[in-house]
Amino acid sequence: MVAQRRIRGPAGPKEYAERPEDSDVTYSGSWTLGIHMRALVLLLVIAATAACGAYHFPGATPSGTGTVSGHVVAVPCGPIEVPNQPPCTGRPVAGLVITFNGNGAAVTTRTDSSGAYSVDLAAGTWKVNFKSFMRIISGPPTVTVQAGSSVVADYVIDSGIRVPVQQGTIPNPHPPEGVPAA
Repeated sequence: MVAQRRIRGPAGPKEYAERPEDSDVTYSGSWTLGIHMRALVLLLVIAATAACGAYHFPGATPSGTGTVSGHVVAVPCGPIEVPNQPPCTGRPVAGLVITFNGNGAAVTTRTDSSGAYSVDLAAGTWKVNFKSFMRIISGPPTVTVQAGSSVVADYVIDSGIRVPVQQGTIPNPHPPEGVPAA
């Protein structure tokens, strides 16, 4: 014997049958899915979500980080180079702020007293800038970081120290009073 009851669903009144021999309720009508169909749909949604998470879109930044490190030295070391002495190979630049721009972010680091620096960056290509009046003489303008790798980027920068060089005597166009012009 099957008991019939009427209920109101989204599409109007529907009937469902309740069988006394089992505890499952069977709905008739198109407005609901069976428990097995719901489980199958849920399983497909989970599988699609997992597959999309493993996919790497073209142009997307790779995940993971790498380390960029190196030393920064400045030349010339002083306004006067001593004759018959080896030239100065550079003096460490302490406290220099280095900014790495890339992947839509800016990361800064500072050199220590020996001119050394080290920074962890996300994988990708980074443009290097110094927060200083000094210009880069040698060293890479960009660094490419790969996940789990280390990159060494050493820089030589111009200290800006200059001494004017005179050849012969240059007359003073405005000599002090009482001093004859040359």
